[in-house]
This record gives sequence, structure tokens and C-alpha cells, in this order.
Amino acid sequence: MWPNHLGKIAWRRSGNDEVPTGRLRVHDADFKVVELLDQDFRDEGEHLYLQIEKTGLTSVEVARFLAEHYSVAQSDVSYSGMKDKRAVATQWFSVRLPKTENQPVMKNIRVLQSRRDRRKLRRGKHQANRFEIVIRGIEGAVPINFDSVFAAPFPNYFGPQRFGFNGGNWERAVRWLKASRPRVSRFSRSLHLSTLRASIFNDVLAMRVDNGTWATPVDGDCLENGVPTGPMWGRGTLPTSSRAREIENNVHALQPCICDALEWVGLNHDRRPLSIEPTDVEVHTQSDKLSVAFTLPPSAYANVALHEHFDLVECR
Repeated sequence: MWPNHLGKIAWRRSGNDEVPTGRLRVHDADFKVVELLDQDFRDEGEHLYLQIEKTGLTSVEVARFLAEHYSVAQSDVSYSGMKDKRAVATQWFSVRLPKTENQPVMKNIRVLQSRRDRRKLRRGKHQANRFEIVIRGIEGAVPINFDSVFAAPFPNYFGPQRFGFNGGNWERAVRWLKASRPRVSRFSRSLHLSTLRASIFNDVLAMRVDNGTWATPVDGDCLENGVPTGPMWGRGTLPTSSRAREIENNVHALQPCICDALEWVGLNHDRRPLSIEPTDVEVHTQSDKLSVAFTLPPSAYANVALHEHFDLVECR
């Protein structure tokens, strides 16, 4: 059986669905994110580290430019996480054995600092992301104590970025499966698999939000730091049992083609927390505009955190 939706998040809020409306990313500078990397650099070695501020560019586009500038293969340019395009985003890149010492010059990027190390930057290496986001054109009541309201845990859905504009990544991934997984580039294959995995996780989380157990352990749950987790589907026996496994098996029954394919390609089963709690929350209001700053772990999405409290239109 093949899914008939576009892989978009059926975002079920955990609380009241009557929330204020607003506009997100009216300007690129309305969405700022800084990658927090806690690393003791040796200041020697074959890998050049660059902390770069980018505006209106994807992480892949910056990596491609760095590879060209330093005359290295694109595989020799590494970064820890993907950052939003419609944003002012600061993140680290590493370049193995650069062929020049000249700093790169390109419109919409700025090199903030450079260091050296013996090891390349690996995916997921950063500790957290710090966001500063402006919501404009707010209509509706925002709670007076919004800073404490926003600091509460929220359902840890994968965000719409994972599924592509209008679900485009999702549609391409499903077509790839229907065509019996033909050979594609390594990047495309990875994108297809991560999109499909995210859709299964979101389906499980949506069921848990529906029955009110997304933040509360149920019988048979697999916990991480006391928080229930959901499946990043792959090979291996589900570590859950009882009621928790029943929910996850229900999703498998609805999407067997996706689950079976994720197992067939050799991905190992993993887990992801069902809820995340923002930290270091700061809120400032002015007329019909609200600014909120907060920190999230690498795998969490800022627009998912905002969706719990606002109906937002993302300006493109």
C-alpha cells in the first residue's frame, strides 16, 4: 500500500488549536540561527575550519562554493548540519587539504573565523542551535506569560524542510520507491531515505499526540532521559513493547512499503525523542511584532516549536 499524502506534517498541536496568526521570514534577517560548536581546536592539522555567516543560501550551496574556491572535491568539504536558506545562518565548515590560503569571497557569505584541526567536522557534531526569530503581523492574543509558555516541551516533529517545498522531497522519494529504488546519486539516495524515515516518525508522533501520550510514557516505551521516543525505522527488532509497540506497529500496517524498504536498504533502527524542551527562552513584544530567542538541540526544528503556538504563513 502506498501513502496518498504529500509527506507534509499533519501537525496536531498538543493543546488548543485556536492560536494567533502571523508571518514568518518577511525578511531573511527575521530568522537567525547560530550553530553552537563546542570543540577544542588543535590549531594544526589538515582540516581548515571556517565559521561562516550565510544569507539566502543553502548549506549545500556554500559547501559547493568552498570546494571550488579551495580546489578540492566536494566530499572534502564537511559541515555538521543543514541550515535554513531563508535566514541569516552561522555555521561551521571544514575543508580537507585546501589548495590555497586565501579566504573565500562570495556575495551573501562572511567568514567570521578560521581554525585548524586534525579531524574533519562530522554530521551532528554541534551541540545546539540558537535561534532569534521575528514574527510579524500578529493577529490574536499572545499569552502575557508567553516566555514560560514557550519554554514548555513541544511535539518533536520533523519540520517541513525535511519534506521539501509542497512535499516535493516526499513525492520524489515515493516515486523512487515505486520504481524499485533505481541507482541515483549518493546525496539523492540519502535525501530519499531521510525523508521517508521522517514521515514514519511523524506518523507515530501524530498518533501519540492524538491519544495524549506524546510527553507521557506508556507501557513498553523506550525512554531517553525520561522522555518517550519514536522510531527512526530500520533493521532490527523494535525496542518497545506492549502499548508503545502496538502504536508503532499500527504505523507499519499503514505504510508497509516504506517501512520494509527502510529495512531492506540496511538502515539500522534508531530512536528520536517525541518531545523537546526549548531552553534560554527570551521574548520581546512590540506592537504587532514578537521576537523570540531560544536554543534547541541539533535535530529539532524552530518552526515546529513556533507552530505549537502560532498559525504562521512563511513568506517566500
